[in-house]
Amino acid sequence: MALTHTTLPAPAPTDSPAATQQRIVQIALAQARPVVERVIEATRVSLQARLDSARTPGEHHAMQEARQQLVRLASVMADRYPDALRKALDQDTAQGDDKPTRSLFTVHFDDLELMDEAQINDSVERARARQVLIAAVEGPLADLDALVCAAQGLSRVQPEHNPLRPDVFLQALQSVVSQMQVTPQVRHDWVGLMAQALGAELCSLYLAQIDQLKQSGVKPVGYAMRQATGEVVFVAPADAGTSPGFAADNDLYVSSTSTGDPLLTLDRLRRLLLGEFNDAPAPADMHASGDNPQESFADRFDREFEHPSQGLPQIDPPATDFAMTVPAAFEALQEMNQVGQMMERLGTPRAPAGNDADGSPAAAQRAQAQGLGQALSMEVVALMVDNIARDTRLLWPVQQFIRALEPALMQLALADPRFFSHKEHAARRLLQDITDRSQAFNSPEAPGFQSFMRSLMHIAGPLATATIDSADDFEQVLQQLHAKWAEKDQALKQERLRAIEALQHAEQRHLLAAQISREIWLLPDIGKVPDAISRFLLGAWAQVMAEARLSDKSGTTDPGRYQELVDALIWSVQPELTRANTGQLARLLPKLLAKLREGLASIDYPADRTEAVFELLMQLHQQAFKPGPRVAAPAPAAAATFATPAAEPQQPAPLDDDDPWVAPSEARESGYIDISQSPESEGADTAPEAAPSSAAPLPLPAATITVGTWVNLQVAGQWERTQLSWIGSHGNLFLFTSAAGRTQSMTLRLLDRLLQQGAMQVLSEHTVVDNALDAVAQTAMQNSVESRH
Repeated sequence: MALTHTTLPAPAPTDSPAATQQRIVQIALAQARPVVERVIEATRVSLQARLDSARTPGEHHAMQEARQQLVRLASVMADRYPDALRKALDQDTAQGDDKPTRSLFTVHFDDLELMDEAQINDSVERARARQVLIAAVEGPLADLDALVCAAQGLSRVQPEHNPLRPDVFLQALQSVVSQMQVTPQVRHDWVGLMAQALGAELCSLYLAQIDQLKQSGVKPVGYAMRQATGEVVFVAPADAGTSPGFAADNDLYVSSTSTGDPLLTLDRLRRLLLGEFNDAPAPADMHASGDNPQESFADRFDREFEHPSQGLPQIDPPATDFAMTVPAAFEALQEMNQVGQMMERLGTPRAPAGNDADGSPAAAQRAQAQGLGQALSMEVVALMVDNIARDTRLLWPVQQFIRALEPALMQLALADPRFFSHKEHAARRLLQDITDRSQAFNSPEAPGFQSFMRSLMHIAGPLATATIDSADDFEQVLQQLHAKWAEKDQALKQERLRAIEALQHAEQRHLLAAQISREIWLLPDIGKVPDAISRFLLGAWAQVMAEARLSDKSGTTDPGRYQELVDALIWSVQPELTRANTGQLARLLPKLLAKLREGLASIDYPADRTEAVFELLMQLHQQAFKPGPRVAAPAPAAAATFATPAAEPQQPAPLDDDDPWVAPSEARESGYIDISQSPESEGADTAPEAAPSSAAPLPLPAATITVGTWVNLQVAGQWERTQLSWIGSHGNLFLFTSAAGRTQSMTLRLLDRLLQQGAMQVLSEHTVVDNALDAVAQTAMQNSVESRH
């Protein structure tokens, strides 16, 4: 009997993204129980087949126990799965654009020390099940992603927006299985078969939804592909409407390359971080070439580690190819004019970790490792360095310089094998500070980059040929670099502090002005004046009153008597009232206009807007001296003052707290970018150069950007590398500073717009070193999944 899936009507292209999301979620929930029932039955059939073919009593007993427990608990799991899936989908939907970058199916380096052996085994089990599931759904999932994103109105495929991702189904299934009171062996026997059966079910579900979406007229959008160079391109669907199956871009790619019995596994990495290998004896013939050239390094370790009876020769300081190249680079520094000349002397990039040539420094050092602990330490160092040196956020001279430090880090791994697990370790901080500071430059020709590389070569370069005994060598270099950088940072610091001070004052004034604006809005006569005057009082004049209160030291209730002017101004712009007392109006106007000019000057109000306000007032005041009914005065566009761009056709409203106004003098001090200067407002005439490839290809919510984050910012059609250096206390003002000290500030509204338009691109939310170590953990995880043990 063929399996069938009922489907809800597919979304029309005009459906809102929220409606599309809800409709797809309903599809998943409607299928939850029948899907899991078929998964359980398929698993039971597979267990029965294994039971029938069991060759040993132990295998027979294990399969029988797994099958019996599955039959006993099948109805319980079927009952619980829909609720578990609903919770997983609700959690996924609630996260929205703020989805965490950490997946439930990955393990991160800094978490390993906190995990026990059972948690490690669970992580490997989840990863193995995920790999099985991915292999089953890869093709249909790519097509479904493209269609779902199109139905949601997205211009390109963003797989995280597909609520029917396999991870959600697998997470729910594993949640239910973990609730069953069975042995770890039984759960292990279930999960792999369940993942395989779930893959078949999801394939059927995906294909049915693909057909429905196509029948409703939805056309798939293109996929984002990251090239080997780091550049991101978007690939359109094929003519037949089928999207390319780029599983790697779905964050679902798992290498099919098997490493046999790898040295670095997740459990060994955890034990290394805990220091369990520190006293491990060394294998007897570790440096020998071996009788079996096909025997893997890990096999040799596992075999020899059981017989630690013989001693090892003393390790000499490792020889390195950099012994000649680094001094040569130092000589070149004395006469160089191009960074390229210096860095070319550091040599070409080495092969990826694990593929070192026999004569490479890394291979020579790793061959001298005494014991499993040292071998694992150097393996982690090699992977970490390789991951750092391949990070596309780093310019190639910095990548090469990090590779040059690998021999020193290898020596440190022998003397202090846990250095990479401590964030405050001098060597780890040195790597992080170098890579973080280097992100200030978006090309080797950027101003200041040659000076930066010279400081690295003079101060940190000698580490490449030094004999490393402890972390003290790195601590000294770190302190010297900090001292060198501090000299240059001091001059820039004063400029940055002036910009921050200006923005803080603008923020405080605006918050007080918003409160004053609400008080003016509640005045009974505010609705009797022209809208342009109401907006002026609620916007510009509220800022004037706030500035006076912030600057006043006398403690008076109405400093500058600007609040007193509000009632007078409201009366003066009502011709039906002023006609009855033109003499009072004539006596009032000189003082009124002088006080207005004084107040607007106190906040550096633009001259063109000031004149527009006075022109409007003159037209309204002249009506008092003319007979006849009141004639509405025109409202110049500039008189809208501080209203939002969409506020002109609306009724006047008090200032809101979320969109601060920055005075022109403060804007000059902080490099403030007005929202009218955003690329969208500038029009299509300015054609910006291509965005740097090292930045994040997809927009991120502004809330995810933290102080210290490097971004590429489009300014006047050109890309500039700059760093977020300050966020206002209310999260509505942001200051960015470049390596040259240039500042740009903006409101939260503009920041969100720039991110959505792609005029600002975040390099990464995570540091280079953290990413490199997380990649080491992922390698260990993948090795654990693929290991035959």
